[in-house]
Amino acid sequence: MFTVDKNPTTSMLRKFGVAMFFGFGVLGALAWASQSFGDRSVGGFTWSGHWTQVASLCLWTLGVALFAISFGPRALARPVYVGWMTVSMAIGVVMSTILLTVLFVVLLPPFSLVVRLGDPLRKRLGHSPSYWLPHKGHEPTLERMRRPF
Repeated sequence: MFTVDKNPTTSMLRKFGVAMFFGFGVLGALAWASQSFGDRSVGGFTWSGHWTQVASLCLWTLGVALFAISFGPRALARPVYVGWMTVSMAIGVVMSTILLTVLFVVLLPPFSLVVRLGDPLRKRLGHSPSYWLPHKGHEPTLERMRRPF
């Protein structure tokens, strides 16, 4: 189904490192900001030892470490890349299955009921023998010609 490239190029390893650096940097910043927005007594950039600040530092450290590994020796970066991609591929398969199940079980039945109760495609014939709708003409004015639709 999905395959992980077991022998990535140097370019792919570097892109992976940059993506991890920025991804974990943003996650760390969001964790730090969530603590400073929640507690107004603490300044925005001061250290309070709150668990969200510790999590932020861990995320930033992980991002920097993966960045450094990806730009380091290829023999060290390749197993990290393959392991990370294998785990993320498995998580992606599970999450997409869960999301599609929720979509088809929770969202689709109410939508189909709403559509069945109404007639959005006007498929029900009233008293006419055809599905054709009468054409509604428009006045051929200059303003109408400027906006044809």
